[in-house]
Amino acid sequence: MAGFKSFAEAAEIDIESGLTGIVGPNGCGKSNIVEGLRWVMGESSARQMRGGEMDDVIFAGTEQRPARNIAEISLELDNRKRSAPAEFNNNDDIEITRKIERGKGSSYYVNAKPARARDIQLLFADVASGARSSGIVSQGRIGAIVGAKPTDRRALLEEAANIRGLHARRHEAELRLRSAESNLERLDDVIAGLIEQRDSLKKQARQAARYRSVADRIRKAEAQLLMASWTDAADALTESDTDLQNAKIGVEERTKLAARSATARAEISASLAPLRHAEAEKAAEYQRLSLGREELDREEQRLQQALQQLGSQQTQLRADIARETSLRDDAKAAIQRLNEEATARGNEIAEATPRQAETAQNLEAARAAANAADATLADASAVLRAAANSRASLAARQTDITTRQATATAALADLAIAELAQQAEIAATECTACEADFHAANKALETADNKLTAATVAAEAGETARRDSAAQIARLQAEIDALQYLLADQDDGEASPVIDQLTVSDGMEIALAAYLADELSVPVGSGRRGYWRTAPPSTALRPPDGTTALASYVTGAPALAVALAGVGVIDDPAQAEQLQMQLQPGQAITSKDGSLWRWDGFVRLASKTDKSAERIRQRRRLDHLQADLAAVTKKADADQNKAQQTQETLRQCQTELRECRAASLAAEQKFGEMRRQAESDRLKADAAQLRAAELDQTLNDLAGSLSACAAEIAALSDDAALGAAEAAARRTAETARDALSNAMQAESRLAEAIKNAENRRRSCEQEAAAWQQRLDGAVGRIAELENRLADGLQEQKRLDDLPATIAKQRMEILDRLEIADNARQSASDALRLAETKLAEAETLQRDADTALADAREIQIRAEGHQERCTAKLADLKARIFEKLNCAPDAVASIADIDDLATLPQIDVLEERVQRLIRERDNIGPVNLRAEAEMEDVASRITTMETERDDLLAAIAKLRAAISQLNREGRERLLKSFSEVNQHFKTLFNKLFGGGTAELQLTDADDPLEAGLEILASPPGKRLQSLSLLSGGEQALTALAIIFAVFLTNPAPICVLDEVDAPLDDSNVVRFCDLLRDICAQTDTRFLVITHHRMTMARMDRLFGITMEQRGISKLVSVDLQTAERIRDIATV
Repeated sequence: MAGFKSFAEAAEIDIESGLTGIVGPNGCGKSNIVEGLRWVMGESSARQMRGGEMDDVIFAGTEQRPARNIAEISLELDNRKRSAPAEFNNNDDIEITRKIERGKGSSYYVNAKPARARDIQLLFADVASGARSSGIVSQGRIGAIVGAKPTDRRALLEEAANIRGLHARRHEAELRLRSAESNLERLDDVIAGLIEQRDSLKKQARQAARYRSVADRIRKAEAQLLMASWTDAADALTESDTDLQNAKIGVEERTKLAARSATARAEISASLAPLRHAEAEKAAEYQRLSLGREELDREEQRLQQALQQLGSQQTQLRADIARETSLRDDAKAAIQRLNEEATARGNEIAEATPRQAETAQNLEAARAAANAADATLADASAVLRAAANSRASLAARQTDITTRQATATAALADLAIAELAQQAEIAATECTACEADFHAANKALETADNKLTAATVAAEAGETARRDSAAQIARLQAEIDALQYLLADQDDGEASPVIDQLTVSDGMEIALAAYLADELSVPVGSGRRGYWRTAPPSTALRPPDGTTALASYVTGAPALAVALAGVGVIDDPAQAEQLQMQLQPGQAITSKDGSLWRWDGFVRLASKTDKSAERIRQRRRLDHLQADLAAVTKKADADQNKAQQTQETLRQCQTELRECRAASLAAEQKFGEMRRQAESDRLKADAAQLRAAELDQTLNDLAGSLSACAAEIAALSDDAALGAAEAAARRTAETARDALSNAMQAESRLAEAIKNAENRRRSCEQEAAAWQQRLDGAVGRIAELENRLADGLQEQKRLDDLPATIAKQRMEILDRLEIADNARQSASDALRLAETKLAEAETLQRDADTALADAREIQIRAEGHQERCTAKLADLKARIFEKLNCAPDAVASIADIDDLATLPQIDVLEERVQRLIRERDNIGPVNLRAEAEMEDVASRITTMETERDDLLAAIAKLRAAISQLNREGRERLLKSFSEVNQHFKTLFNKLFGGGTAELQLTDADDPLEAGLEILASPPGKRLQSLSLLSGGEQALTALAIIFAVFLTNPAPICVLDEVDAPLDDSNVVRFCDLLRDICAQTDTRFLVITHHRMTMARMDRLFGITMEQRGISKLVSVDLQTAERIRDIATV
């Protein structure tokens, strides 16, 4: 394999005969080899490959190695025994290859030839292998078998019986059967629909002729209507051309008048611009002076506000200077007070420091004395408690021993060993009787199953005969319906033609049709197109000499007797040519191929089959089919009765089989219950004897223990002396604790006083520093406030001189503002006069433009009318081409009009067209291809009836094949169950070193739907279900059932993935011995993945999986047998 999961490079593994082991640390890729085998065997589930999608099996790359896009695994099979399916049995070796490319899916190859996944899966299923076979025991497989439902465990028996391939084929056959039945239902529906369609098409064909007649009349009426409309539209176009020319002249005159008005308005408008400019300049000058005056007013207001603000600031600055001066004085006083207090606290600390060392020495001495007294007290208390605990423990032990003696004595009396032995003997006798009943019920079940098989075959044969008869009836009825339809379709509603009354023999239909031709299609007695009248017999007419009378071949129509009296039939055309010259009036000669020689010299040679001859043959074929239908119907009734009888017999056999199976199951269950009861009673008797021996030994042991307890109690010390010593030690300890407490209080008080003094000294120093900072800040702020007060006084002096300057500027601006207002008013008056003249010129221009617009509107309407007339002519031309497929010049011939004056009015023509269209619409939808479609439908009906017959035959074959597969599967499954059960019992006994086990089929009457129950009784335990055993026992039991399947139907390969993990060393030895035995009995090759040293030692060869590079597996190998031989040679 190459590129598969962690195997980035190509790796080969030779799975040779015997035991091949694979070892390696966890996570190195050992299980990837197992998954590689399952993948190449056709596994299609990505989840089974531990991935989210199938592309996850491709090497995904590492930090040092890029990802691969292709993964490929090849498996080479040894086929020298030719055990593969027939299509692969041409070679000694078979190479199965599966290749997957990222994003493109998998492809399979057998010996380098493409193959389907289904072919690969069936190949392995036929040899008891495959991706999900029991031969690949992966991690968790043991637990899956233990926890599986009985119906899920049936897969083990199916593999042992090698019917997994049969299951696949049966499933495929059932899918095909359902598909065929579905196709048959759809085909029946389609045939019924086609028959209805054929009947509908017959009615549609009659409507088509009437529809064509009405359509021709509509075409002529529409042509006349289009001709009249074309004439009117041409006259309207000529009139619109004249109106357009007059409108263009009026537009030219009004355009000139509008131009003159526009020139006058432009001259006035040009003189208006200088006046507007002068007026704007004067207005701007006036506005500028007005703004200057307003700015002086605002400046005067700002000056007053500034003076008020300066006064307020000076008042506030003086108040701030007084406040900061007061703060400066307070800070100086506080600093002096805090310095004096800090000096006093330092003196207190210096006086208390020498006394602190003396207090600490006294505290240490008191603590040492208290610790010594506590230790003495603890020792005395421990000795006292130990003595009390020992005495109480020994007393409780005496009580317990006495109680156990009484319990053991009572249990020994209650065992009733003799009664249990007698009960076990009775249960064994009843078990033997139940076993005989079970074997008798199985024999009856086998007999009922054989009867059911025979009844099933007979029922299937009867059903097949019934379906064949029904299919034949359907086929005959379909052909009869088709012939009746064809014969009825040729009828035109009159009485039955004479041809339907004729019976023509010896293939003379063509000869008769050649002579009478269309006369055969008229009735006898009366008819619209003609009819036959029975004429008196003629003795003068007879067939020509040398010919056979045509009338001798025709019966059933007496009216034709005279017409056929002089007609003869001859085989040789040359002879007919010679005899024609001798014919008498009324005589004629015809032949079987349809040639005709009449007395008047007329000759018609044989041509295609005549319709009348064909109708005669159809009529004869219809009679034969109706006779066949009656016979087949009678046979179908008989087949139906026979099928019902066989079905009834089948139901009786099924009922008998169910009863026998129920009886067998009940006998089996009773036998199992009695066997379990006998085994349980035997185990109870054995357990009672063992229990009695155990109780005797227990009583002896308890008596010795009781004597030992009494001796230990006597050796214990006196409790009073120990109590007095403990009380004296307690008093000494309490005195030492009081002294220690006093010393600790003195030391604590002195340390607290020193600490408080030190804290207060530091606090005074910190407060003094803070007051010094406040003092410095107050001095700085006083200087700043005095500077700001001086600046304010200087600014106030400057502002006091500004009001006089502002008053002088206001007077100058008022004088200039009056002059500017007079100039602005004069310019405005001149501008208003010029604008009045411009308005009068604009009014004249608007009147001229309105007149021009009216003239242009008239022209546009004339042009629109002309365009509409032109478009109408174009539309009529298109309609003429659309309706009549010709040019307007050719409409007169279609309308059959010589003189346009004779054309009716357009409304009359429109009414005529509408009336004809209503007549056509009243006919309804018409299928003009009804006749052709009817012939096509008839052909399709015939084809589908043939396909239906083929489907019926295929369904019968599929049902027979499924029945055969079910029968073969049941036989194989029951046979393999007996073999697997026997192997399972043997292997269980070998793995456990004793004990019993068995398999049971449960839950269903049909073995193919039954479940598999596993019952086991390890040595020393009763018979119980697998789920009630311990973990190790479950693992060994599951291995026993897996290998029992192998011994029944050995697979070419068995993969065991760490199945020895839950086993202890002794069970691993038994497991390896079992593998050796299976290798000796079968050709199975084992591939064992393990971590156990004992399993590794028993392998024939070992492959090691390493991961030198992170994420990349590497394969190494060693042949242990060869290594042992090399070691032996080296030793010698």
